Amino acid sequence: MEANINEELKRCLPYHDTPQEKAKRAQLWNQIDENANGYLSLAEVDKGLRDVIRIPQLFDAKPVIMRAFQSAKNRTTATNPHGKDYITKSEFRFLLSYIRQYYEYWIAFETVDKEGDRRISFQEFVKAVPTMKRWHLRIDNPETTFQEIDKNGGGYILFDEFCQWAIHSHLNVEGYEGEDLL
Repeated sequence: MEANINEELKRCLPYHDTPQEKAKRAQLWNQIDENANGYLSLAEVDKGLRDVIRIPQLFDAKPVIMRAFQSAKNRTTATNPHGKDYITKSEFRFLLSYIRQYYEYWIAFETVDKEGDRRISFQEFVKAVPTMKRWHLRIDNPETTFQEIDKNGGGYILFDEFCQWAIHSHLNVEGYEGEDLL
């Protein structure tokens, strides 16, 4: 992974509420909403990440894209019949912010998922406890914490479950001053 991915994400995902980023976001919206219908489907977002934003690591992280899309599409109240299935312009800023946040969680998730099978076993979780503690996550009892995260009881922590826990636990890999994950 490139060492400057964090700076690249900041540059390419204008989600802050400043005049400069609003202008960049409007331009980005126009490039991604090719048919100018005022909505972005998941396929359009995916294509926009590949063709417009052009960060290969981000485009390859499909769980990040899906989770960000699902979170953003219901962020505002829809005023049309398609609003719950698409990203509207008013939700676009949230989409970009969620992509950034979930990519951070993806990097943390991949750090723990040593087998690379997109799920965290109990053994992987236990081995990663020292790393997660350096991320300022509180894990007093690994077995109990693992069971709390594994909401579906499948014996593995999936990315969606990890994200819910990361949000609840205020995981901030970017702000961690030790290992530079991003």
